[in-house]
Amino acid sequence: MMGIKSGYLALAGLLAAPSAWAVEYDFSGDIDVRAFGRLPAAGSYENGFEQRLRVQSEIRLQDGVSVHAGVNLINDTWRGDRSGDVDTLQQSQPFTLGRDHRTVTLDYGYVQIPLGDWSLRAGRQIANWNFGITVADDRRDRIMILGPVAEGVTFLAGGDQRQKGTLDDRKDDGYLVFAGFVGNTNDWSWGALLGHYVGDDEKDNAGDYEGGRFYAPRDGTLVSPWAQGELGPVKVTTGAHYLGGGDAVYTNDTFAGFLRGGFELSDNFNLEAQYFFNIGGSLIESGFDTFSSLIHSSPRHDASATYVEALDMRGLGEVSREFSALDDQDIDRHLLAVRGTYSPRDNWQLKLAAGSVRYDGMAPNLGQTGDDPGRTEDVVFGDIQVHYDVTPSTSLWATYGYADTADLIDGRDSVDAVSLNLRTRF
Repeated sequence: MMGIKSGYLALAGLLAAPSAWAVEYDFSGDIDVRAFGRLPAAGSYENGFEQRLRVQSEIRLQDGVSVHAGVNLINDTWRGDRSGDVDTLQQSQPFTLGRDHRTVTLDYGYVQIPLGDWSLRAGRQIANWNFGITVADDRRDRIMILGPVAEGVTFLAGGDQRQKGTLDDRKDDGYLVFAGFVGNTNDWSWGALLGHYVGDDEKDNAGDYEGGRFYAPRDGTLVSPWAQGELGPVKVTTGAHYLGGGDAVYTNDTFAGFLRGGFELSDNFNLEAQYFFNIGGSLIESGFDTFSSLIHSSPRHDASATYVEALDMRGLGEVSREFSALDDQDIDRHLLAVRGTYSPRDNWQLKLAAGSVRYDGMAPNLGQTGDDPGRTEDVVFGDIQVHYDVTPSTSLWATYGYADTADLIDGRDSVDAVSLNLRTRF
């Protein structure tokens, strides 16, 4: 193992793979250093630096079994001499939102076992589906089986543990069971997913409601299809998302989806346009690419400090009478956007985007609930990005996003954010 860097050795030690059975090792990773400045919807101007270092491995054994694992060695905002103080510093910074840590933590880890042409995966896995609408770079405690059922078509089915409170109380548990297909037909890639959320109610033996045992989408049904291909010279990407039928939250029918088209105007210029909608307050992930660095475009495990929560396009849907204390967010969202990408050289890209979002019905994080919850407001946004590949392993890019929020957010005519990003993959 001479010549392997210390980071690789550290990961190999964490995995403790039995060398007698291992036949191949693959190690990789990335490091990000980012600077950001933003004027969010509330509070004063914020700025800082962020850093993340991740290492991944894949170990393949002689019998076809493989082990896949990744660790975060650091994921933190810079705090100068106090950056190592894990006890007193707040850990809710934008870059680490939802996965705060300054020490080594597991990112994902699972085993894949061959079953003939099929495979079984068990462990904490990376989850993506439907171009970031349904799932965007999440980590799921999952058991899944997948395999071919026809030429170019793969079937998958499994279950996720989405919530677990105490070990001795099943009523605070939450699960998602799912099945679906992915395939490639006539040069079109496509997929379809059906899911159902499983959870117990919050009633005691006498039938009375008990607090602290709540799985929001219980008994809800998820349907999520997508497709991508070409119609003549236009590259088409589309997806849909339904969530409804729950008996706690999402008791109404909620629908979301998008249609995107891209066209190569020349060898170095690409033009894209898209329409996105969210009807009834559907649960949409924050990683969907809206063409704006302020609005979504922030996957769960690649969070961006330029994301502005007040411009979120997600909703809670309607709730049952049992949970009437919660605010219903039966909201609609509509986005229209265009983006042009100019590539004068293979290692340079300039991206210019503009669009508008109609917010029909307010949500609590917009600061308007209670005044006129049914009102409709429009937000116009613009976005500029410059990407440069410094070397084959290292990329540098800068973003600036702006949104006119005078009609949406009280006391804030506009919000904006800028970032400078460096990433090296190894």
